[in-house]
Amino acid sequence: MASLPLKNLISLESILPKYTFPSLSSLLPSILQPQSIDQRLIQLGDQLSQNPSHPPPFFHDNGILKAAPKKKVSHMKRRTRLYAPGKKQVKLNNNLNRCPSCGNYKRSHFLCMHCVSEIKKLWKDTEKEQLPQPYIEEFVNPLDEKVLYPGKTERAYERTLRRKEWLVQRPKTLPVEPKTKK
Repeated sequence: MASLPLKNLISLESILPKYTFPSLSSLLPSILQPQSIDQRLIQLGDQLSQNPSHPPPFFHDNGILKAAPKKKVSHMKRRTRLYAPGKKQVKLNNNLNRCPSCGNYKRSHFLCMHCVSEIKKLWKDTEKEQLPQPYIEEFVNPLDEKVLYPGKTERAYERTLRRKEWLVQRPKTLPVEPKTKK
């Protein structure tokens, strides 16, 4: 019998509309409401007021903390990054096509490096043809030329540097096999 009035009470609550009363905090202005301030902020304010000449470390450079590696990345870490599983691994270029003009291999949607070098050579040759020839003095006596224009003595290693054989050049494109008709 005690459970019967409880069932009636539950059914009455579901039937009657719910009335909500406004809370006291919504009626009071925000100035009169109690504010909760974090204790850490209070301690920080005290520290700043005591030592104004020494700002805290996190305010360095207007709040921007800059990071740099402390040590050189090891060989093993570089290898794992290079050959790691999944997305980290270096992917092979599967998008190789042949250049329609010269037939060398090139990456798709990229210019053929062989054709680009040919165009560069052509442009350099045309620029050389367009430039006027510089005036060259003719000396009867070679001693006069040495006196007027003393040349710089060049050492052997300077000559090798001028030849630029030590520079790494771009590798040539792959050779093209002739197409065979079936």
